[in-house]
Amino acid sequence: MDPSEKQSPLPRFMILIYEREAPESASAAPPTVLEAHLHLPRQIAETGAQIIAGNAMGPPNNAVSIRDNVPIGGSLAGTDQTLAGYFLVEASDLDHAVWIGRMIPVIDGWVEVRPVLTS
Repeated sequence: MDPSEKQSPLPRFMILIYEREAPESASAAPPTVLEAHLHLPRQIAETGAQIIAGNAMGPPNNAVSIRDNVPIGGSLAGTDQTLAGYFLVEASDLDHAVWIGRMIPVIDGWVEVRPVLTS
């Protein structure tokens, strides 16, 4: 980070989005979900928080897992749910981040909110 950039005093939280199936592309998600995601940055900013980063994830069959330094095709997560996307947000506290997490639209899954550990 550039030393001239000022770090926000707000803590960071990772909001993980899990779905039963990740769409093949972001544009393959239902139009209502896409529309809701377009409005999220403004809605989140209105709460006093901000999105630092966020992306949709490709399907797990396109992943490469590494275990014991050996690459293996696909995800090793082994559940009927898959990581479909994430947001990194700055929020006042965990309750605020959970409130933001409740704003995240999902197709057929859930959202998980975790504090980001800092030094």
